[in-house]
Amino acid sequence: MILVSEPGDIERVPLKVVPIFIDEPGPEPAPEPLTPDAAEPGQHTKTPHIKTPRLGAAALALAVVAGVLQCVAIAVATAGDFGAATVLAIAAIAVAVAAVVTGVVAIVVDRGRRLGLAAAVVGVVANPWLLQGILRLVGS
Repeated sequence: MILVSEPGDIERVPLKVVPIFIDEPGPEPAPEPLTPDAAEPGQHTKTPHIKTPRLGAAALALAVVAGVLQCVAIAVATAGDFGAATVLAIAAIAVAVAAVVTGVVAIVVDRGRRLGLAAAVVGVVANPWLLQGILRLVGS
């Protein structure tokens, strides 16, 4: 707080409000954002992603395809065409491995956890190489 002992210590400046009229058009106003939380141009925003079970469903579809390939390979081998059965079994192994990996990824990223778990289990069972090893252990 400033104490003034004599009135001459502070200059008194009169304040006056003068309206100013501008005849020239100014710059265009910036467009309003569509949403109140929209970012300015050039800024990155993090949009929320909806977690869909598509990845788990894709993994389960791969596992089913591996199982079908294994069944076809067994049918072809039973008919006596061992070359084609071997190719089908190798394809079933590759698809089963892809199903297990995709199922585990679906579980980890929470994009269809239940479907991913089912795909991993079916993919392990539908893998002819693993199934042969399991059947050997059980059979002996």
